[in-house]
Amino acid sequence: MRNKKHILDLVKERVVILDGAMGSLLINQGLQIGIPPESWNVTNPEKVQKIHLNYYNAGSDVVLTNTFGGSRLKLSAHNHGERVEEYNIKAVEIAREICPEEGYVAGDVGPSGKFLPPVGKVTLDDFEETFLEQTRTLANAEVDFFFIETMVDLKEAESAVKAAKRTSNLPIFVSITYKKTKRGYFTIMGNSVDQCVNTLRKAGADVIGANCTLSSNEMIDLIPQIRQFTDLPIVAKPNAGKPQLIEGKTVYLTSSKDFAEDIFQMVEKEADIVGGCCGTNPQFIEKIVQRVKR
Repeated sequence: MRNKKHILDLVKERVVILDGAMGSLLINQGLQIGIPPESWNVTNPEKVQKIHLNYYNAGSDVVLTNTFGGSRLKLSAHNHGERVEEYNIKAVEIAREICPEEGYVAGDVGPSGKFLPPVGKVTLDDFEETFLEQTRTLANAEVDFFFIETMVDLKEAESAVKAAKRTSNLPIFVSITYKKTKRGYFTIMGNSVDQCVNTLRKAGADVIGANCTLSSNEMIDLIPQIRQFTDLPIVAKPNAGKPQLIEGKTVYLTSSKDFAEDIFQMVEKEADIVGGCCGTNPQFIEKIVQRVKR
Protein backbone atom coordinates (compact mmCIF):
# COMPACT_ATOMS: atom_id res chain seq x y z
CA MET A 1 0.00 0.00 0.00
CA ARG A 2 1.13 3.56 -0.65
CA ASN A 3 2.56 5.57 2.20
CA LYS A 4 -0.19 8.17 2.57
CA LYS A 5 -2.47 9.58 5.22
CA HIS A 6 -5.18 7.42 6.69
CA ILE A 7 -8.46 8.53 5.12
CA LEU A 8 -9.95 9.42 8.53
CA ASP A 9 -6.95 11.62 9.29
CA LEU A 10 -7.44 13.45 5.99
CA VAL A 11 -11.11 14.01 6.86
CA LYS A 12 -10.01 15.79 10.04
CA GLU A 13 -7.86 18.20 8.02
CA ARG A 14 -10.11 19.22 5.12
CA VAL A 15 -13.15 18.44 3.03
CA VAL A 16 -12.66 15.17 1.13
CA ILE A 17 -13.99 15.00 -2.43
CA LEU A 18 -15.56 11.79 -3.74
CA ASP A 19 -16.39 10.97 -7.35
CA GLY A 20 -19.76 11.12 -9.10
CA ALA A 21 -22.01 8.71 -10.95
CA MET A 22 -20.69 5.56 -12.59
CA GLY A 23 -23.69 3.62 -13.93
CA SER A 24 -25.10 6.38 -16.12
CA LEU A 25 -21.67 7.00 -17.66
CA LEU A 26 -21.33 3.29 -18.47
CA ILE A 27 -24.76 3.38 -20.11
CA ASN A 28 -23.54 6.30 -22.22
CA GLN A 29 -20.61 4.08 -23.23
CA GLY A 30 -22.98 1.32 -24.38
CA LEU A 31 -23.88 -0.75 -21.32
CA GLN A 32 -27.14 -2.54 -22.11
CA ILE A 33 -30.09 -2.95 -19.76
CA GLY A 34 -29.96 -6.34 -18.03
CA ILE A 35 -26.16 -6.52 -18.06
CA PRO A 36 -24.58 -6.03 -14.62
CA PRO A 37 -22.22 -3.01 -14.72
CA GLU A 38 -19.68 -5.04 -12.73
CA SER A 39 -19.24 -7.41 -15.69
CA TRP A 40 -17.59 -4.53 -17.56
CA ASN A 41 -14.67 -4.77 -15.15
CA VAL A 42 -13.79 -7.89 -17.14
CA THR A 43 -15.23 -7.22 -20.59
CA ASN A 44 -14.54 -3.48 -20.93
CA PRO A 45 -11.99 -2.59 -18.24
CA GLU A 46 -10.53 0.31 -20.23
CA LYS A 47 -13.90 2.11 -20.28
CA VAL A 48 -14.38 1.72 -16.53
CA GLN A 49 -10.83 2.84 -15.89
CA LYS A 50 -11.22 5.92 -18.09
CA ILE A 51 -14.17 7.06 -15.97
CA HIS A 52 -12.11 6.64 -12.79
CA LEU A 53 -9.24 8.59 -14.36
CA ASN A 54 -11.54 11.42 -15.41
CA TYR A 55 -12.78 11.73 -11.83
CA TYR A 56 -9.26 11.80 -10.40
CA ASN A 57 -8.30 14.42 -12.98
CA ALA A 58 -11.37 16.46 -12.04
CA GLY A 59 -10.17 16.59 -8.43
CA SER A 60 -11.68 13.57 -6.70
CA ASP A 61 -9.64 12.39 -3.73
CA VAL A 62 -11.53 9.10 -3.86
CA VAL A 63 -13.08 6.92 -6.53
CA LEU A 64 -15.50 4.14 -5.74
CA THR A 65 -14.88 0.77 -7.34
CA ASN A 66 -17.36 -0.40 -9.96
CA THR A 67 -18.83 -2.91 -7.51
CA PHE A 68 -22.10 -1.26 -6.43
CA GLY A 69 -24.02 -4.40 -7.37
CA GLY A 70 -21.11 -6.77 -6.76
CA SER A 71 -22.66 -8.93 -4.03
CA ARG A 72 -23.75 -12.50 -4.69
CA LEU A 73 -27.43 -11.72 -4.04
CA LYS A 74 -27.41 -8.84 -6.52
CA LEU A 75 -25.33 -10.56 -9.20
CA SER A 76 -27.46 -13.71 -8.97
CA ALA A 77 -30.40 -11.73 -10.33
CA HIS A 78 -28.41 -11.59 -13.60
CA ASN A 79 -27.08 -15.16 -13.31
CA HIS A 80 -23.60 -13.84 -12.49
CA GLY A 81 -23.60 -14.96 -8.85
CA GLU A 82 -20.52 -17.16 -9.20
CA ARG A 83 -18.35 -14.25 -10.40
CA VAL A 84 -18.27 -12.20 -7.19
CA GLU A 85 -14.52 -12.60 -6.64
CA GLU A 86 -13.62 -12.06 -10.29
CA TYR A 87 -15.62 -8.85 -10.69
CA ASN A 88 -14.66 -7.32 -7.34
CA ILE A 89 -10.94 -8.09 -7.59
CA LYS A 90 -10.77 -6.76 -11.13
CA ALA A 91 -12.63 -3.60 -10.10
CA VAL A 92 -10.00 -2.79 -7.49
CA GLU A 93 -7.16 -3.51 -9.92
CA ILE A 94 -8.67 -1.16 -12.51
CA ALA A 95 -8.94 1.72 -10.06
CA ARG A 96 -5.63 1.06 -8.31
CA GLU A 97 -3.68 1.11 -11.58
CA ILE A 98 -4.45 4.79 -12.20
CA CYS A 99 -4.90 5.99 -8.61
CA PRO A 100 -2.65 8.99 -7.91
CA GLU A 101 -0.05 8.73 -5.15
CA GLU A 102 -2.25 10.76 -2.82
CA GLY A 103 -5.56 9.25 -4.02
CA TYR A 104 -7.83 6.64 -2.48
CA VAL A 105 -9.83 3.65 -3.74
CA ALA A 106 -13.04 2.86 -1.86
CA GLY A 107 -14.71 -0.53 -2.08
CA ASP A 108 -18.27 0.26 -3.15
CA VAL A 109 -21.03 -1.88 -1.62
CA GLY A 110 -24.63 -1.30 -2.67
CA PRO A 111 -27.94 -2.87 -1.66
CA SER A 112 -28.67 -6.46 -2.59
CA GLY A 113 -32.01 -5.71 -4.21
CA LYS A 114 -33.65 -8.20 -1.85
CA PHE A 115 -35.93 -7.57 1.11
CA LEU A 116 -36.76 -9.10 4.46
CA PRO A 117 -40.26 -10.50 5.15
CA PRO A 118 -43.03 -9.60 4.66
CA VAL A 119 -41.85 -7.79 1.53
CA GLY A 120 -39.26 -10.42 0.55
CA LYS A 121 -37.89 -13.76 1.65
CA VAL A 122 -34.24 -13.18 2.58
CA THR A 123 -33.01 -13.30 6.16
CA LEU A 124 -30.55 -11.16 8.12
CA ASP A 125 -28.12 -14.09 7.85
CA ASP A 126 -28.47 -13.94 4.06
CA PHE A 127 -27.60 -10.25 4.11
CA GLU A 128 -24.58 -10.71 6.35
CA GLU A 129 -23.31 -13.70 4.35
CA THR A 130 -23.49 -11.89 1.01
CA PHE A 131 -21.80 -8.76 2.40
CA LEU A 132 -19.14 -10.81 4.18
CA GLU A 133 -18.16 -12.36 0.87
CA GLN A 134 -18.01 -9.06 -0.98
CA THR A 135 -16.22 -7.02 1.71
CA ARG A 136 -13.71 -9.80 2.31
CA THR A 137 -12.90 -9.87 -1.40
CA LEU A 138 -12.55 -6.08 -1.56
CA ALA A 139 -10.36 -6.01 1.54
CA ASN A 140 -8.08 -8.72 0.17
CA ALA A 141 -7.78 -6.73 -3.06
CA GLU A 142 -6.55 -3.81 -0.90
CA VAL A 143 -9.18 -1.09 -1.02
CA ASP A 144 -8.50 1.82 1.34
CA PHE A 145 -11.92 1.71 2.96
CA PHE A 146 -15.49 0.51 2.43
CA PHE A 147 -18.25 2.74 1.09
CA ILE A 148 -21.66 1.18 1.82
CA GLU A 149 -24.23 3.28 -0.04
CA THR A 150 -27.78 3.78 -1.28
CA MET A 151 -29.23 1.70 1.53
CA VAL A 152 -33.01 2.03 1.86
CA ASP A 153 -33.41 -0.66 4.53
CA LEU A 154 -31.70 0.17 7.82
CA LYS A 155 -31.49 -3.51 8.75
CA GLU A 156 -29.68 -4.31 5.51
CA ALA A 157 -27.32 -1.38 6.06
CA GLU A 158 -26.63 -2.58 9.60
CA SER A 159 -25.90 -6.08 8.29
CA ALA A 160 -23.46 -4.68 5.74
CA VAL A 161 -21.62 -2.64 8.39
CA LYS A 162 -21.39 -5.64 10.71
CA ALA A 163 -20.09 -7.80 7.88
CA ALA A 164 -17.46 -5.22 6.94
CA LYS A 165 -16.47 -4.96 10.60
CA ARG A 166 -15.94 -8.73 10.74
CA THR A 167 -13.93 -8.66 7.52
CA SER A 168 -11.15 -6.22 8.43
CA ASN A 169 -10.15 -3.10 10.35
CA LEU A 170 -10.70 -0.86 7.32
CA PRO A 171 -12.78 2.30 7.86
CA ILE A 172 -16.47 1.97 7.06
CA PHE A 173 -18.42 4.76 5.39
CA VAL A 174 -22.17 4.14 5.24
CA SER A 175 -24.75 6.20 3.39
CA ILE A 176 -28.52 5.94 3.71
CA THR A 177 -31.10 6.97 1.12
CA TYR A 178 -33.79 9.25 2.55
CA LYS A 179 -36.98 10.80 1.26
CA LYS A 180 -37.97 14.31 2.31
CA THR A 181 -41.50 14.41 3.71
CA LYS A 182 -43.65 16.99 5.50
CA ARG A 183 -42.58 15.33 8.76
CA GLY A 184 -38.89 15.36 7.91
CA TYR A 185 -36.43 12.89 6.41
CA PHE A 186 -37.19 9.15 6.50
CA THR A 187 -36.17 5.98 4.68
CA ILE A 188 -38.82 4.27 2.60
CA MET A 189 -39.07 1.78 5.48
CA GLY A 190 -39.98 4.62 7.83
CA ASN A 191 -36.72 4.92 9.72
CA SER A 192 -35.88 8.39 11.03
CA VAL A 193 -32.51 10.12 10.88
CA ASP A 194 -31.77 9.51 14.56
CA GLN A 195 -32.66 5.80 14.26
CA CYS A 196 -30.33 5.41 11.30
CA VAL A 197 -27.45 7.35 12.84
CA ASN A 198 -27.61 5.60 16.21
CA THR A 199 -28.00 2.11 14.73
CA LEU A 200 -25.12 2.52 12.29
CA ARG A 201 -22.83 4.09 14.87
CA LYS A 202 -23.42 1.17 17.25
CA ALA A 203 -22.81 -1.29 14.41
CA GLY A 204 -19.35 0.21 13.86
CA ALA A 205 -19.63 2.86 11.12
CA ASP A 206 -16.80 5.42 11.04
CA VAL A 207 -18.60 7.86 8.71
CA ILE A 208 -22.36 8.29 8.31
CA GLY A 209 -24.37 10.19 5.73
CA ALA A 210 -26.78 10.17 2.81
CA ASN A 211 -26.83 9.70 -0.94
CA CYS A 212 -29.21 9.33 -3.89
CA THR A 213 -32.96 10.11 -4.20
CA LEU A 214 -32.58 13.62 -2.74
CA SER A 215 -31.56 16.45 -5.04
CA SER A 216 -28.71 18.65 -3.89
CA ASN A 217 -30.98 21.47 -2.67
CA GLU A 218 -33.10 18.97 -0.71
CA MET A 219 -30.09 17.48 1.06
CA ILE A 220 -28.83 20.77 2.52
CA ASP A 221 -31.21 20.71 5.50
CA LEU A 222 -30.52 17.03 6.14
CA ILE A 223 -26.90 17.65 7.13
CA PRO A 224 -27.60 19.54 10.39
CA GLN A 225 -30.15 16.88 11.32
CA ILE A 226 -27.50 14.18 11.00
CA ARG A 227 -25.02 16.35 12.89
CA GLN A 228 -27.52 16.68 15.72
CA PHE A 229 -27.13 12.98 16.49
CA THR A 230 -23.43 12.30 15.90
CA ASP A 231 -19.94 13.76 16.00
CA LEU A 232 -18.75 11.29 13.36
CA PRO A 233 -17.75 12.68 9.94
CA ILE A 234 -20.72 13.19 7.60
CA VAL A 235 -20.82 12.21 3.93
CA ALA A 236 -23.19 13.85 1.42
CA LYS A 237 -23.69 12.54 -2.10
CA PRO A 238 -26.93 13.91 -3.63
CA ASN A 239 -28.46 13.57 -7.06
CA ALA A 240 -28.31 16.31 -9.69
CA GLY A 241 -32.00 17.07 -9.27
CA LYS A 242 -35.03 14.88 -9.84
CA PRO A 243 -34.93 12.51 -12.82
CA GLN A 244 -37.00 13.68 -15.78
CA LEU A 245 -37.99 11.56 -18.78
CA ILE A 246 -37.33 13.63 -21.90
CA GLU A 247 -37.67 12.02 -25.34
CA GLY A 248 -37.40 8.59 -23.77
CA LYS A 249 -34.20 9.40 -21.90
CA THR A 250 -33.74 9.98 -18.17
CA VAL A 251 -32.05 13.32 -17.51
CA TYR A 252 -31.18 15.37 -14.44
CA LEU A 253 -31.60 19.12 -14.84
CA THR A 254 -29.55 20.65 -12.00
CA SER A 255 -26.52 22.45 -13.44
CA SER A 256 -23.04 21.65 -12.21
CA LYS A 257 -22.70 25.23 -10.95
CA ASP A 258 -25.90 25.10 -8.88
CA PHE A 259 -25.00 21.64 -7.63
CA ALA A 260 -21.59 22.85 -6.44
CA GLU A 261 -23.20 25.80 -4.65
CA ASP A 262 -25.55 23.42 -2.83
CA ILE A 263 -22.61 21.21 -1.89
CA PHE A 264 -20.81 24.24 -0.49
CA GLN A 265 -23.83 24.98 1.70
CA MET A 266 -23.66 21.41 2.99
CA VAL A 267 -19.99 21.89 3.82
CA GLU A 268 -20.91 25.04 5.74
CA LYS A 269 -23.40 22.93 7.68
CA GLU A 270 -20.60 20.48 8.56
CA ALA A 271 -20.58 17.90 5.79
CA ASP A 272 -17.03 16.49 5.74
CA ILE A 273 -17.01 14.27 2.64
CA VAL A 274 -18.91 15.28 -0.51
CA GLY A 275 -19.51 14.01 -4.02
CA GLY A 276 -22.25 13.30 -6.52
CA CYS A 277 -24.73 10.54 -7.20
CA CYS A 278 -27.15 10.09 -10.11
CA GLY A 279 -26.87 12.62 -12.92
CA THR A 280 -23.40 13.84 -12.00
CA ASN A 281 -20.15 13.49 -13.91
CA PRO A 282 -16.53 14.77 -13.75
CA GLN A 283 -17.65 18.32 -14.62
CA PHE A 284 -19.70 18.37 -11.41
CA ILE A 285 -16.66 17.30 -9.41
CA GLU A 286 -14.57 20.06 -10.99
CA LYS A 287 -17.16 22.64 -9.95
CA ILE A 288 -17.31 21.24 -6.41
CA VAL A 289 -13.52 21.44 -6.08
CA GLN A 290 -13.46 25.01 -7.37
CA ARG A 291 -16.28 26.11 -5.06
CA VAL A 292 -14.99 24.41 -1.92
CA LYS A 293 -11.44 25.70 -2.43
CA ARG A 294 -12.67 29.21 -3.13
